Amino acid sequence: MNRCMEIQAQITDYIDGSLTPDKLEGFITHIQSCEECREELNIYYTLYLGILQLEHEDEEVKELYDLDGALAEELLHSEHLIRRRHFFQGLRYVIYTTAFWCILLATLLQLRIFVDLGIL
Repeated sequence: MNRCMEIQAQITDYIDGSLTPDKLEGFITHIQSCEECREELNIYYTLYLGILQLEHEDEEVKELYDLDGALAEELLHSEHLIRRRHFFQGLRYVIYTTAFWCILLATLLQLRIFVDLGIL
């Protein structure tokens, strides 16, 4: 229940898009598994879109929103960001590992050249 309170405190930050990547991942993971927190997010998101529509009522925003669809799309977008972040973290790990082994191999080959030339 303590985790739910922490997640529910982050709902407005999620809607504003101000969660850090680590907090976003924890938020999305919890929202996917906790029906109570997802319902709370749904309420806040509905209110957010309603207020947004009222603020822009003089413009052409009077169309009806598919609120559940909009939230589902927003959550899908967040999941995509998390997957992309994981992909690039893995890619960075592969690049760093490859660079390490290339430097190590180049050093060993250089030492072998020095030994063959009698420098060492």
